Amino acid sequence: MTVYNENNRSIELMENFYVNNKSKKKHNLKVQVKLNGTGIYLRHETTEGGHFTEQLIRLEDIVGSNCDNRIRKRIRGGLGSCKRDRDDDEAHHHHSENNTDNDPKDLSAYLYIFAYIRKERPLKRERVVRILRFRSFVSFEENLKCAERWHNAIKVNKQVSGDRRPLLILLNPKSGSGKGRHLFQNEVAPILKEAEIQYEFIVTTHANYARDYIRQRKDIAQSYSGIVVASGDGLFFEVLNGIMERLDWRLLTHHLPLGIIPCGSGNGLAKTIAHLYNEPFEPKPILNATLACVSGKNTPLDIVRIELANGDKYFEMYSFLSVGWGLIADIDIESEKLRSIGAQRFTLWSIHRLLHLRACKGKVSYLPWRQNESTARRKTDDISTDQAVNEEAKAPHSILKHYHDFQEEENDPETILENNEFVDIISHSSKKYNGDSWQSAESRRTAYYSLAGQSTRSQRSITASVLSKIEAANTELEAKTLQSHLPPLRSPLPVDWNTEEGEFIMVHAAYTTHLAADCLFAPESKLNDGIIYLVIIRAGISRVQLLSFLLSMSSGTHLDEAPSSHVQVLRVTAFRIEPHNSDGIITVDGERMEYGSIQAEMFPGLIKVMVPNTSVHNAECIDECDQNKGAGEVNGNP
Repeated sequence: MTVYNENNRSIELMENFYVNNKSKKKHNLKVQVKLNGTGIYLRHETTEGGHFTEQLIRLEDIVGSNCDNRIRKRIRGGLGSCKRDRDDDEAHHHHSENNTDNDPKDLSAYLYIFAYIRKERPLKRERVVRILRFRSFVSFEENLKCAERWHNAIKVNKQVSGDRRPLLILLNPKSGSGKGRHLFQNEVAPILKEAEIQYEFIVTTHANYARDYIRQRKDIAQSYSGIVVASGDGLFFEVLNGIMERLDWRLLTHHLPLGIIPCGSGNGLAKTIAHLYNEPFEPKPILNATLACVSGKNTPLDIVRIELANGDKYFEMYSFLSVGWGLIADIDIESEKLRSIGAQRFTLWSIHRLLHLRACKGKVSYLPWRQNESTARRKTDDISTDQAVNEEAKAPHSILKHYHDFQEEENDPETILENNEFVDIISHSSKKYNGDSWQSAESRRTAYYSLAGQSTRSQRSITASVLSKIEAANTELEAKTLQSHLPPLRSPLPVDWNTEEGEFIMVHAAYTTHLAADCLFAPESKLNDGIIYLVIIRAGISRVQLLSFLLSMSSGTHLDEAPSSHVQVLRVTAFRIEPHNSDGIITVDGERMEYGSIQAEMFPGLIKVMVPNTSVHNAECIDECDQNKGAGEVNGNP
């Protein structure tokens, strides 16, 4: 039976199937299977006449389904022996289906339904496979049509587009324990296959490979439905900054969600997403993060624009996690020398730093968060972003066309990509680029259009028409860059900022709940609340208090509700740190930056990040014994 429900735009299917009676004393047991906009209901007949058990597999727990013409012997989870309640079964003395799995005369079609059902105690996702067997017709083709009808109905009800572009997946093989490839092939790829997700797989080869690749690959917006980072927070940082250095960054941030699968050592963002959506993380963080990446759901994520100055050098970058100065940043970076001992390096170096405590002299300024102003700014930014996206999508003579025309005008031998090298969109200046440094904020506007050295057109003149295109594109680019609401880093601050000067043990800013999988630093943070949580620890605090602070970060109880003279938690939308000493450590998203003055500004919901399905529920399963098997087959008798 097939019904289309116009209220929730879902397809409803219902058929009777049969499953083998294990007691072999009575007839096969009927299972009524119903698909609708909520999920798949299985109503099982029990061995006791007239009694039924019910199971619901929710639609959001189903990652996908596919059709086949055979039973897969090696599918994860055991398969029960099944047969159909038909006269021909009786005639064959309840002949076991296991004996006909490879029977060439078997014309059955099989529908595999893959789900990861939420368990509460303990909190985890449990893989469940349900197999529906269709064999009412005398030809495989007709049986396959029945299976495909259910397969397509599941996709319709899950609102899966038939024209889904592939994901772009970037993997750092050296991140974490160095087992990234193995983890991907064994834990990620099988789920992508179950969800019928196509993807392009890129393995990075050196630092900033992902950043350069994203910045220079011109067809990303058209070719992919999203970008997934299979690594730690460091590679996500590269991808984010590669996007923000593109001319079409507004288009990408508006339409191309980013996902993260924690194959690295720094997994603050992945843990934050799991924490906020009440999803399990340990002991299988890769499984649960992959499920978020195939869910088709995304939500806005706050991004912070960073300006950093060191002498006459000036940098700009974008952050999604944190900025650190002092104790935590010191422990994070200095403990790298103990990386071989794993996570214990943080504990050992924390003790070392407490024994050799040092203070940072400088000035800290911040702009307090105000809810009304934050909401108004978010609306303004959303409007400007939408307008820019529409302009980029519709304008035939937009900046993107200018740079595409210029790039493709001639196939100059000097601009051909060789091996894994990248060329800059206009020039070869990237070959001289220092992979450990960041582009100057002052030169960023001309990075794609610089004619200095004329490296791509050496010994040749550039036509006047091309020069005019460059000039027009640069003019338009001025209006398309992300506009700051703050004064430049070296300029005086407005009167509505608060400033204090002195000695600090630590200043750490966070805009996610977790800095790492085991560090709940800002418990009240949300993905899109527009708030920077600025934690200031002043000199004078005792080592005992500091030790308690560090030990309590794993549970999120390190921040006292009552104000303290030494520890303060502030909600801000921008801040500036101006160190007085010349040596020290400043980190952005866990990466060490050049030491100097730094300014940060919140941009609420600037990008989109992949998240689990939004509904949080308790998995319903009355038939617990059946679900705990993990897999089962139901024979069709439509």
